[in-house]
Amino acid sequence: MPADLNFASLICSRLCHDLVGPVGAISNGIELMEMEDDPAMAGDALDLLKHSATNASRRLMFLRLAFGSSGGDEMPLAIDDARRAALDFFEDYRLDLIWPEPAEGAIPKARIRIALNLLMAAASGLVRGGELTVDLTSRTLMITGSHERAGLSEQVVDALSGTTKATESEDARIIECYLAQMLAEAEGLEIDIKQSAGKFIISAA
Repeated sequence: MPADLNFASLICSRLCHDLVGPVGAISNGIELMEMEDDPAMAGDALDLLKHSATNASRRLMFLRLAFGSSGGDEMPLAIDDARRAALDFFEDYRLDLIWPEPAEGAIPKARIRIALNLLMAAASGLVRGGELTVDLTSRTLMITGSHERAGLSEQVVDALSGTTKATESEDARIIECYLAQMLAEAEGLEIDIKQSAGKFIISAA
């Protein structure tokens, strides 16, 4: 398979993976409402539908910003739009996302896409919970993860650093790492990763 087609296929696989859960839950909620005559159970099904639809919408909004390039990566994008999308996306994760309200209004979309993809990569290092802190301005891009069991896998580090390439991968689970590295390279940025006991820092400068 050509490299570009393989990369596009991995992106599509990741999108489907992140959306199949909430969309499947919507389908289950509809089935429950069709089968139940008990008003209480019907109410529970409606709550499931509302939650799942909201979850699907939040995931679509975040992934559209992270993976999409409509309008070009040079166009300015409001940092707060990205911040709100990220806060919503990670609401159901077992971590606390700390992203202070931005002092700047907008920065080039490419930098925001890098930040959002790095956030997904960073979340993989906090599978048992913890805190992710974001510092994003026109000059700064830094994500800090902290937890007593915090740690990025060797596979993630290699992908972010460019040691391995997306053309060599068949794993859609870390496609955001390859995309972040490619976007950073295109912007003349270098991704740096520092890890210590209970903490890691991902930066692009």
